[in-house]
Amino acid sequence: MLVVLGFAVLILAVGMVVLFAMFGELSARVAQAGTRPRSTEVAPLEGARLGCVPDTWPAGLVTAGEAPSVLLVLSSACGSCLDIAEQLRDSPVEAEWDDMGIVISTSHQETGDEFVAGNKIGRFPHHVDVGGSWVISQFDVNFSPSALVFEDGQLAAAYIFHDVAALRAKITEASAQLGLPQQDRETV
Repeated sequence: MLVVLGFAVLILAVGMVVLFAMFGELSARVAQAGTRPRSTEVAPLEGARLGCVPDTWPAGLVTAGEAPSVLLVLSSACGSCLDIAEQLRDSPVEAEWDDMGIVISTSHQETGDEFVAGNKIGRFPHHVDVGGSWVISQFDVNFSPSALVFEDGQLAAAYIFHDVAALRAKITEASAQLGLPQQDRETV
């Protein structure tokens, strides 16, 4: 009987070692999946009302009497939007992007305010858009992260993006093709 009990304890010990090895392997795979590089693709956003001029601009987006030429539409409930906020916070080049504003679509004003404060993006002109009502009513945009590009106050282009530097490059390229004034951009 003692031999059987000893054998059972040995089998349980081996089983525990195998179980912990499997947890370690799973942990390593999950960590690798989380570090995949972000997409640098910038694609047109279908359905946006190109050519539209907004009826009004929220006060938080207007600086020195001027509306921004690029609006980033982020959501407080979006993982990619959190990554974009981190890019804006952590990259000195992106942090100095003139003529750029941020709209945070969220379910509650407090949640949007916490998103702005927690990601330290309050230095940019911004507007917390509860329910996305302003962005949807003015531009028919209900997707984040997205970027709205304006020329003379009129919506000229709308993009889906995940990388701020890639977006700026796309806007600069599109402006050059159309002969529009180019966004200021420092060389990295």
